[in-house]
Amino acid sequence: MNKRRFFALLILCVGVLAAVVLAIVAYMLFKDATRTRSVDNVANAALGEVENQTAEIGSFDAVGGVAVIRAPLTVRQTYALSSGSKEAGSTLNYLHFDPTSRSAYWLKPSMEGLILHTQQLPESEYGQKKLDTITFVYVCVEHDSNGDNRLTDTDSKSIAISDPTGKNYRIVVEKADHMNEARLIRPDRLLILYSIGTKLAAVELNPKQPSAPIVAYDVNTGAK
Repeated sequence: MNKRRFFALLILCVGVLAAVVLAIVAYMLFKDATRTRSVDNVANAALGEVENQTAEIGSFDAVGGVAVIRAPLTVRQTYALSSGSKEAGSTLNYLHFDPTSRSAYWLKPSMEGLILHTQQLPESEYGQKKLDTITFVYVCVEHDSNGDNRLTDTDSKSIAISDPTGKNYRIVVEKADHMNEARLIRPDRLLILYSIGTKLAAVELNPKQPSAPIVAYDVNTGAK
């Protein structure tokens, strides 16, 4: 009898938590949907007109070392082609949920731009124990810099970081053509190498301190 009561209580708790998460997600999506924003320029490789566009929250994944879980907000578009149609999808933002406080929040403060690449540091080797996350590095495209009316990998990019919980999001490189490397030299020293034109540049900072100064320098000359 006690076991039955325990499992019944456990199922009830899980149901309540799921309802809370869904309610928070629905509220935040409604809140953001009522704001004026442009999500038409989605990175894609197709040429053609948009037939349909939808936004959806993906599956939540655990982050090593913290209780917070996160899920991507993906924008999907179907393009009409002469030979048929093609679907393209891009990450617009990340939704984080903290089960300890039962609160949800977005990674980026606005829904402008796209997240082309996300890197978790330190990276766990396949088959090994998952390491505690120190920081996330993001490669984003915010503006249509080449004038093709799309946000793609060919546009100028920004590089940003956040802490493991998805808070303290900040841009550390305003303009880059490509991120060549993001590496933790040690837990309090993050190195990011990036190229802009023919120039290879770098920034270093302490990812554990949101207000830590950013040291930027030219890799070829060492000049700051």
